[in-house]
Amino acid sequence: MGKPGKKQDRLGALPAAPVLRPGAWEVPRAGATPEESFRATTPPERRRRLGQFFTPEPLARLMARWVAGCNPRSVLDPAAGPGVFVRAVREQVPGCRVTAVDVDPVALDAARAALHGYAGVDLVLADFLTWDSGAVFDAILANPPYLKHHDVLYDHDVHAEVGARCGVRLSRLTNLYALFIVEACRRLRPGGRAAILVPGEWTNANFGDALKAFLIGRGLLKTLVYYSHASTVFEDALTTASVLLLANDGADGPVTAAFVDGDPPAEGLAPLFDGGRAAPPGVAVREFTPAALLAARKWDHLLRHGPADDEDGWVPLSALAATQRGIATGANRFFHVPEATLAGWDIRPGHALPCVGRALDVDGVEFDDAAFRRLAAGGARAYLLDFGRPPELTAGERAYLARGEAEGLPARYLLAGRRPWYAMESRPPSPIWAAVFGRKGLRFVRNLAGVRNLTAFHCIYPRSTDPAHASALASLLNRPDVAEKALRHVRVYGGGLRKVEPRDLLDIRVPDPGGELR
Repeated sequence: MGKPGKKQDRLGALPAAPVLRPGAWEVPRAGATPEESFRATTPPERRRRLGQFFTPEPLARLMARWVAGCNPRSVLDPAAGPGVFVRAVREQVPGCRVTAVDVDPVALDAARAALHGYAGVDLVLADFLTWDSGAVFDAILANPPYLKHHDVLYDHDVHAEVGARCGVRLSRLTNLYALFIVEACRRLRPGGRAAILVPGEWTNANFGDALKAFLIGRGLLKTLVYYSHASTVFEDALTTASVLLLANDGADGPVTAAFVDGDPPAEGLAPLFDGGRAAPPGVAVREFTPAALLAARKWDHLLRHGPADDEDGWVPLSALAATQRGIATGANRFFHVPEATLAGWDIRPGHALPCVGRALDVDGVEFDDAAFRRLAAGGARAYLLDFGRPPELTAGERAYLARGEAEGLPARYLLAGRRPWYAMESRPPSPIWAAVFGRKGLRFVRNLAGVRNLTAFHCIYPRSTDPAHASALASLLNRPDVAEKALRHVRVYGGGLRKVEPRDLLDIRVPDPGGELR
């Protein structure tokens, strides 16, 4: 591990064991694809650490159909893995030269074995985002690493570096695959085409705003194939999927969006990858103007259901309340404790704040004093320790902190930035909680007990301090018609798991209470 907050090289952050040596990958077994053999012979933790989730061969062939439409002589795969895109594009454009880049020497060794006998294929061991090459290409096929921003480990600000090269300002909360998309577009020749498979979360994530503006403002996005949570594109990854069909033709025009519900046969989607609009049952195809797409901050509901007419007399939640995430402790098991811990370590009441840590600990849409007492009496973790406030520490509290120091807690990322390390974030109890995750929809809880919450819930602070107004607002947010509209503002992951951010909550529209709740 590096110093707290220190970023490292992406490959250098791999676990020391078990890692296969370059050259140790076995030749594909009879009847297995190279990708299946790679999964069978490399440790799952290693693949997860590098964000390796492979493209199914039928989808790779469809993506190759799109780029074949520009008759490319040079093709790039910036995250080649065992080479599924190389094989797919060479089937359709036999004479093209392919450059296959990967940061993982084991993956390149797998590609070398799988592509034995292919002429005109250059295998390059490099990190695409820091690749020291000025090469540009007629076509690009990519399934970039699926790594979230907190797993993007470099010793420099790679977001700023890629953004400066590509003329876009990228938040440091941007997941790695979005950096691959903009860098790939920079390396696409005029008249060229790209097909890129990535998780679908960028369509609803706040970091996706810059990516949308980049793709649409430059006229690059031609077709977006967006898979529902019921589709199984990525094995071993709880995420939805999307395919971006791009063309560097300088033409502004409508964007075709196809919402794929379930798993229709790949061949049924072929017209979309040929630039058409025909699609099989279970696929909704719509056209959107660039202005309409840029006007919609969240695309999931738009792509699934088409444009929605907002009713008159509704207002955004931002007119009625402020939002904030729950308390991040930096070490939940140390700071969020059951009642027995308080007595065992002589922890004073002033240092133990009643606090809910898990959404599972809250039933229904109201949480009152009796519910908290039941939670605490049942042995649940129900108290947040904050030793950064008065009174003076007891001998038991000092001993408890010494135990945390012995466990190395002060060096943890969040705690290393606090003074002192054992002081908690200042966050008053919020009258309303919003569950961060859910499968059926959003859940809003009226916090009648007045206790604090960790990050399983977001905090909603009504602008009015009247408790009756808070109860009325919570009831509005849980109304079925409001709940249905609220789904436009959430992110959807594989299996239908939904996630909402504090900023997203502010966009939820509710019936205008005529100023009474403002």
